[in-house]
Amino acid sequence: MGSLINFWQHWSAAWQRFFFAPIDARRPALVRMGFAALMLVYLAVLYPDLGAWYGPHGLIPADIDQQRMLPQQWSVLRWIDVTDPDAVGWLYGVFRVHVACTVMLLLGFYTRFNAAMVFVLLVSWQNRNDLILEGEDTVFRLVGFYLMLMPSGQAWSLDSLLCKRYRAPGACRLVPAWSLRLLQLQMTVLFVAAGLHKLGGNSWLEGTALSYVGRLDDTFGRFPVPSFLFEVPLLARLMTWSVIVVEIFVLGLLWFRETRHAALAILVFFHLSNEYAMFLFLFHWIMLVGWSTFLTSSDLQFFSRIFRRRTTAP
Repeated sequence: MGSLINFWQHWSAAWQRFFFAPIDARRPALVRMGFAALMLVYLAVLYPDLGAWYGPHGLIPADIDQQRMLPQQWSVLRWIDVTDPDAVGWLYGVFRVHVACTVMLLLGFYTRFNAAMVFVLLVSWQNRNDLILEGEDTVFRLVGFYLMLMPSGQAWSLDSLLCKRYRAPGACRLVPAWSLRLLQLQMTVLFVAAGLHKLGGNSWLEGTALSYVGRLDDTFGRFPVPSFLFEVPLLARLMTWSVIVVEIFVLGLLWFRETRHAALAILVFFHLSNEYAMFLFLFHWIMLVGWSTFLTSSDLQFFSRIFRRRTTAP
């Protein structure tokens, strides 16, 4: 009985440390800045075709949207009166609000409020037209949701400047870990689920999946890639199976201090090599923002020292 009690106390203490121990405030701030910067790119790509994608007479007209939408697919865009002659003008007004909130999120001004606004408007665009959504849209939505829960304005922000002015020194440097941990767990589940899903496909198990991917002109061939990598069966199989290994097994190494840096290096190489070869818009970049949650205070300090050396070098 005593050993069971000791086990429970040890497990409970570890649980408390994992979720509620204070962490460096720069860690959620890094997620905030990366997410906001990518969101501005996301919005810039939407802007030229905004009326066609979301307008009352666009790809999905307002009357069709009312018929096909589900109760849980809320969108502030549906508040716009489609009979108003300036309905498209209101649409662009919502877009400008989204851009303004994203810029303020990037700067860390009224951070929590703007994180919520950016998330609500992002979901509104996505629910209004799901025909143009891809995998990256789901990741954007997930990261945006957890960002609302994070105290991401306590470092590298205008809010932190006000915090230092009106509070005692050091009051803003540490924040609870639980919201960052939730995003870490979400990223792990997302990646492992993708790997397990691939195990259900014969082409992945046989090692031929990437040989097909290399022949998809609409998604592959962003920059030159040696063709023999996909034409030699053994190499194609090794690359295909390596994707499954990374998605299922490498992530376990992220949670151990001794192997975390190696796992992060593998993930960075994985995403950047895919970004080099494939047209997937911002998918790999938003994934890297998610993986940045595994950077610790010592990692950020290391990069900070390198940056200062480069900027101060004669």
